[in-house]
Order: sequence, then C-alpha cells, then structure tokens
Amino acid sequence: MYKILAIILALALFTLAIPDDAFAHQNGCHRWHSCPSDTGSYVCGDLGYDTYCPKNTTPKYEPSKETKVQPKKIEPKPAMPATSYKTTTCTGNALCITDKVTKIVDGDTIYIKNYKIRLSLTNTPEKSQAGFNEAKSFTQNMCPVDSTIVVDQDDKQKTDSYGRMIGKVTCSGKNLNAELLENGYATILKQYCKKSEFASEDWAKKFGC
Repeated sequence: MYKILAIILALALFTLAIPDDAFAHQNGCHRWHSCPSDTGSYVCGDLGYDTYCPKNTTPKYEPSKETKVQPKKIEPKPAMPATSYKTTTCTGNALCITDKVTKIVDGDTIYIKNYKIRLSLTNTPEKSQAGFNEAKSFTQNMCPVDSTIVVDQDDKQKTDSYGRMIGKVTCSGKNLNAELLENGYATILKQYCKKSEFASEDWAKKFGC
C-alpha cells in the first residue's frame, strides 16, 4: 500500500516539475490533447477529438488561373496591283504583224521593218509640247528597239492621212496603247471612237470611248 502511494506521489512531483510548454505545441494549448491541422503543425484541442478542433480559416493558396488573351493577328490587306492590259492575239480581219522595232519616233509612233505604226485611239504630246520626252521614254522602255512586238491593225481605220498603219501594239504581252493612257502619258482620241475596232475594249471605254 505504501509503495503504491509512493509511486503516485513520485509521478505527481515529476509532472509538476516539468514546464507547461513541454507538452504544449503552442502557447495556451492543453498539455495533453491537440489536433492535427491542415498545415502540418498542431493547434489546441479541447479533448483531443476532431469535432472539437478549431477550423483552419487560412485560405489555401491556389495558383492564378488568369487566361492570357492572345492579341488578334491583323493580316495586312494585299496591295491592289496596277491595272495591266494584257493581249496575246489579234482580233478582226485586218493585218496581224509580228516584227522587231526599228525606231521609236515619239510616244505613239513606232517603226518596224516595213511599216510605220500609229497607235489607235491614243495620242501623246508632239515634240514641241510638254510631256513629249516622258511619253517617248515610256514607249522606248516598254518596247525598246530590236524587241519583238505584235501589231493588230484597226479593222475600221487601217491607215491615217500620212499612210501610217493604225493599230494596237503589244509589247511583252502588254497593250502599249492602254499602258500610255493608264500611266498618264497620253489622252484618248474620242473623235475616233466610232471609227475604231478597239473602242469597245475595256481600256478604251475606261478613258472615254
């Protein structure tokens, strides 16, 4: 009996000798019971049961889920090509001649081996007028001497008063008559629209026929 009382007394003295915070996980916690928390540390519990444990009110960290909006790509609009009047064959029943250029007289007059060609419906400045050199240079660049051209004689007006053949000239697949008008080096001869085979073509109608 005395031994049992001595053991109980020894245990009581041992317990009283240990500081309070030795069994506590935080200041103010019960020394015998504590509850696990979401963070892995311990918080005070009443009797050690989960139902009495205080709830962890600290919000969990969640990575930002903001959606990055990719900027809309703006496709550049394609540049509109300059109008180009291409021809590959002659029309009508008059002459269709393929030959090399021997001379450029001015913007609207070209010589080939056996013919002097005057452009149908297209009029460039004369030698004494402003713009003469520019128009001549344009024709020289488009249909240089020794290059091969196609001449489509105008069915309704085959020659002029000087004996020159009236026609539509094609250089490297392009209509010289139309290109001179399109680039501002010539004006259209409206008085001959009713007398020309080419008056109904797009380029002639665009500039006044």
